[in-house]
Amino acid sequence: MAGRHRRSPAPGATRPITRTVARTALAPLGVASAAALAAAPLAAAAPAQPAGAPPCEDTADVCVDLSRGTAWLTDDGRATGDPMPITSGSPDDPTPTGTFTVQRKERYHVSKEFDDASMPYSVFFDDEGRAFHSGNRASNSHGCVRLDKDDAKAVFAALEPGDEVQIVR
Repeated sequence: MAGRHRRSPAPGATRPITRTVARTALAPLGVASAAALAAAPLAAAAPAQPAGAPPCEDTADVCVDLSRGTAWLTDDGRATGDPMPITSGSPDDPTPTGTFTVQRKERYHVSKEFDDASMPYSVFFDDEGRAFHSGNRASNSHGCVRLDKDDAKAVFAALEPGDEVQIVR
């Protein structure tokens, strides 16, 4: 599907054995140095993420950090593009945190609950009608995740029903 990101590696694929490669590379250092370094814990296979990296699990297709007011499209826990500024719910009507599943998409949705408010590029992720959508980010939403128009288009194009949404604070 065009615009849809994929996780890698494929299920069942093997990864290189970092520990064996690291120990083999130590041979020229001498027995004592190699033994000391081999006994030290090795770094994780995945490099550390930069400070502005998405804080969600690797399974998320989109990650929202409410405390930073930012969202990312992700693949294997890494952002596939720049962070997107968002507006979320108010203290009286907050955006929920947790893991959700994209339920449906509507390009031209109009809210019947909130005075026929236009919600272009809606990607619904919970049973309460909350969605990612384009809209004015100058004020809080009623629990939705509002994005600038170009970002809402990108989220709409990238996500499909069944994709994972993670929202953290």
